[in-house]
Amino acid sequence: MTVMALDSAAARATSDARPCVLLVDDDAHVLSALRRTLRGEGYDLLTASDGPTAIRLLQQHDVCVLVCDQRMPGMSGVEVLAESVKLRPHAARMTLTGQTDLKSAQDSVNLGRISQFLMKPWDDAHLRTVIREAVGRFGLERQVRELHALTCQQRDELERWNAELEDKVRARTAQLEAAYDETLDALVLALDTREHATAGHSRRVTVYCLYLAQRCGIPATDLENVYRGAMLHDIGKIGVPDAVLLKPGKLDPAERRAIEQHVAMGARVLERVGHLRGALEIPRYHHERFDGRGYLEGRRGPAIPIAARIFSVVDVYDALRSARPYKRPLAHDEALELIAAEGGRQFDPAVIARFREVPGWVWDRLATGADDVDCFADGLELCARVS
Repeated sequence: MTVMALDSAAARATSDARPCVLLVDDDAHVLSALRRTLRGEGYDLLTASDGPTAIRLLQQHDVCVLVCDQRMPGMSGVEVLAESVKLRPHAARMTLTGQTDLKSAQDSVNLGRISQFLMKPWDDAHLRTVIREAVGRFGLERQVRELHALTCQQRDELERWNAELEDKVRARTAQLEAAYDETLDALVLALDTREHATAGHSRRVTVYCLYLAQRCGIPATDLENVYRGAMLHDIGKIGVPDAVLLKPGKLDPAERRAIEQHVAMGARVLERVGHLRGALEIPRYHHERFDGRGYLEGRRGPAIPIAARIFSVVDVYDALRSARPYKRPLAHDEALELIAAEGGRQFDPAVIARFREVPGWVWDRLATGADDVDCFADGLELCARVS
């Protein structure tokens, strides 16, 4: 017969806040005696006189301690205990029995995962103590589980916030990089426009340099700085007076010094922009010569950064291939012959060797496509397409 009893109506009203203890025994007198022993301990006491009823109560209530008779008709105590492991894995389980055998004891431990054997007749004080301790452990373990769950929830929340923040940072970084590219493009256009005879020069030498840098083995991680350095190679000319920069005739020594200072001025400009500091090598060193007779530092050979050595070749190549008021544009083979003659003097012979491997039609296509290059990604795409 099914029996479910709570100590009082008030206990029912506060069942969620009070520890729930389930007592299971087929003897009504035993259940009554257990309830009397535990009354006043502050528990919600549930009782069941058979296994199926105990299972239903376990399904319906958050039982923290289960005290179960071992020998019952129908569903045995071991079966009830084993089922409770699935339903309430964190509850404390105890066997209450008047007699037992080794097999039942083993099953209670192995299948029912009991923590106590309670013998009939029991000692009231001992019973209250072991149940009180079990309830206390259950409460502490629940707090640990809840704290762990809260920690996991907060960790997941933090990871979500971090992911959202990273997405926002990436989006903002992309916006800033686009703004940088637009600013660089506008600045370069202004510089090229200022020197009317070299309009489009910066875009062409940039894609030339990017293409040749890849053939010379420059790491992919450094190519963006190569791109920006090439694009801004003459940024220092913003400080050169028009009277000197656009003078049609030969420069006097003072004017020559003013022109030469544009590499130092360009480096100072870029040093002030954190985003562009990695692109300093070409603006600072692109007028150094392999034989050490360049300016401003007189560096020679490998002391000149490889990016600047590459750029110096394509810079002169573009100048030779471009029309000027005082000269005609040279054909590719003519320009190549003049550049090759400067190997070991103005230019790095190893860079010239890589340059000469590239057919003239490749440089022509790069020059044509340079007009549509607005950012580093565009430059990479053009180089890949021409290859």
